[in-house]
Amino acid sequence: MQNKLTNIPDKPVVIAGGGWSGLATACFLAEQNIPVTLVESAKQLGGRARKSTSRTQVLDNGQHLMMGAYTELLKLLEQIDVNESDVFLRTPQHLKLFNAKYLHNLIDLKLPAIQKPFNLLLGLLFCKGLSIKEKFTILYRFDKLLKTPIEQDQDCSVTEWLATADLPSKYVLFLNALCLAAMNTSAGSASAYSFQHVLNETFNGPQGSTDLLIPAVNLGNVFPTPASVYLQNRQASILPSTKATAIKHDETTATHLVCDDQELEASAIVLATPAHISSKLLKPVEDCNELCHHLDQFRYESITTVYLRYNDQCRIPENMIGLTNSLSEWVFDRSVADQPGMIAVVISCSDKHSEVDNKDICLTIRNELAVVFPDWPKPSASWVIREKRATFLCTPEANKHRPDTKTPIENLFLSGDYLATDELFLPATLETCIRNAKACAEEVVNYLNQ
Repeated sequence: MQNKLTNIPDKPVVIAGGGWSGLATACFLAEQNIPVTLVESAKQLGGRARKSTSRTQVLDNGQHLMMGAYTELLKLLEQIDVNESDVFLRTPQHLKLFNAKYLHNLIDLKLPAIQKPFNLLLGLLFCKGLSIKEKFTILYRFDKLLKTPIEQDQDCSVTEWLATADLPSKYVLFLNALCLAAMNTSAGSASAYSFQHVLNETFNGPQGSTDLLIPAVNLGNVFPTPASVYLQNRQASILPSTKATAIKHDETTATHLVCDDQELEASAIVLATPAHISSKLLKPVEDCNELCHHLDQFRYESITTVYLRYNDQCRIPENMIGLTNSLSEWVFDRSVADQPGMIAVVISCSDKHSEVDNKDICLTIRNELAVVFPDWPKPSASWVIREKRATFLCTPEANKHRPDTKTPIENLFLSGDYLATDELFLPATLETCIRNAKACAEEVVNYLNQ
């Protein structure tokens, strides 16, 4: 953090929400020896990226994939004494998109671990599934597309934006799949402004930005558990199973966070809860009426992850593969996380499947994988994890309503992936959580230094 605290407050900063946003905000504050109390309504820390334990199997509550471009996440992990190599398998980007209906590769793109623009140049030249003419068309038009800024007031959908470049249809399908995976918003409604920044940070970032960071341990051990240890070692108080219900305040400042049957006195309060929960807590605060209006404009989508247990010999050579013309979208080999034979299938924007029961979803996924991987036997077990309201829909309209971390109450702040703390308006990713948490902590320090 750039700002340094000059006076340690007598009262703690109270943070509501123990997901990655709340934990990251707490870690940034604890680094400066600021007393912190963190409350979380669930029994377990981590929010939408945590370990989930069924009766028979330890799973993640959703399959996540990080990128080398997640610079702030990697810096934070280093701060809390987590070695990247202990929690991630870093590999050069290898993305294969396979047509599950007609059984052929649409695109097989491998990016070598070299500096831009040579990584994309060589990757596309050796890409399988594209003609020589298509490759050179992409090299010229895609580069121009990324380098032509989109004015925020001229934002449009990703579909409309890609149409202006007249890219080969296979590459458009590939970018549509990346858009859905990165933003959990379909290309037809996703913000081109936000997606352009995602692509630029990946393809035009420093060397290593395009690398895939595949979790090699369960998500709890990537960040929530070591963050909890880090905070406790710095005398932070963590209160699980404690729900924030109200904010007590005077004319200018928030004084207490009310949680169940207790009132936590605070020097400052951070709401690291989802936007719709923060809105409920802020509605009784008259000065926050306009802010609540913006928070209420967000719409959400779910993500469904289906886990299938095969025998240990069932592997995906690339560790992951994308599928089209199927319910399955991205298929991950969990042997990387020391779960050989476990396959995770991600279905983004899965609200449209909310009425389909788990048994039918598993059957559909199983049948699709049997076609793509005909040598695999039937799975011996399956699990379905549905994360409702997994992310906000990152659309041009939603971006108009994304607030900063500050609120009209001078010592009351927001932290979360839905905020816009810079000009990038990145979608709801774990990296966005960390960046916005850092910006939030900076503002808290600014306030405490007054």
